[in-house]
Amino acid sequence: MTELKNLNLICGNETFLMEQKKDELLCQLHAEQSPSFNAFSGKDTDLSEVLRLAQTAPFLEERRVLYLSDTGYFKGHTDEELLSGLSELPETTVIIFLETAVDKTSGLYKLFKKSGDIFLYENADKKDYRTAEKLRSDIKVWALERLKAEGLSIGQRELELLMELCGYDMMNLSTELEKLICFKLSDSIRSISRDDIELICSRTVSDRVFDMISAKLSGNVSKALRLCEEMLSIKIPAGRILYMLERQFNSLYIMKDMSSLGMPDQEIMKAASLTDWQLRRLRKEARSISKDRAYDYLRLSVELETKIKQGDMPERIALELLLSS
Repeated sequence: MTELKNLNLICGNETFLMEQKKDELLCQLHAEQSPSFNAFSGKDTDLSEVLRLAQTAPFLEERRVLYLSDTGYFKGHTDEELLSGLSELPETTVIIFLETAVDKTSGLYKLFKKSGDIFLYENADKKDYRTAEKLRSDIKVWALERLKAEGLSIGQRELELLMELCGYDMMNLSTELEKLICFKLSDSIRSISRDDIELICSRTVSDRVFDMISAKLSGNVSKALRLCEEMLSIKIPAGRILYMLERQFNSLYIMKDMSSLGMPDQEIMKAASLTDWQLRRLRKEARSISKDRAYDYLRLSVELETKIKQGDMPERIALELLLSS
């Protein structure tokens, strides 16, 4: 097993893999059973206490291990005291940070890059087209193996539906797979059906936004507004919904523009940040929409976002205007 460095940073937006790596490192260090293990979480973490413990010799162990999560230390200005303290760690101290937001230009990030290890995990949506396709394929294989380990099988069409509903976020997918596995425990039929998936699996925010776009493009404004109301009722912020709608209208316009030029699907998917099934669905729903109309939707969403930022319009009103326009 590789010897750990004193400084370790786990970062990105693929929560499942980040948590997996964190557990792997803590297990390797036998940390959580150690009297020389300390954990801190959140932006209120006491910096002076972290630095004090970092310089303290371990008790009855070879190493003192500090685990810190979502401290915000890697964003904005780097505290010079923190930078100095972590630059002069005893050999017996190992520090593990788990951060969802990091500034790669910060002094702290540069220190970890130079003297430590950085484990970056990003989900498929953040990757370039080729890398994303490879990652999505790997995630499908992982899902198949997870079901196989429980004596369950799934067909290709059913797997595609599962990915369409759950997305490629491994934390979300892991949760939905666990629900399916529990649901099938007492079932003599050991294959996952379409009905099983539609009954058990939650729809992602992205999928719900696609439903809203589909309803709007087909002229069913009342359905689009109802779907929006459902998302707000489960505490999805109006600002996030509006942002995702703007992204989808941008993808719609790019698809219309590139399709009119006869560009291949792979180029369109790359430029519009769409998966293959998203492209097929968007193309189907937007058959009656012109490129100019798609641009009008995009322009309106940007204008409404500007009004929100200027304090001229509440987010919820902007959402309703966008969906009913």
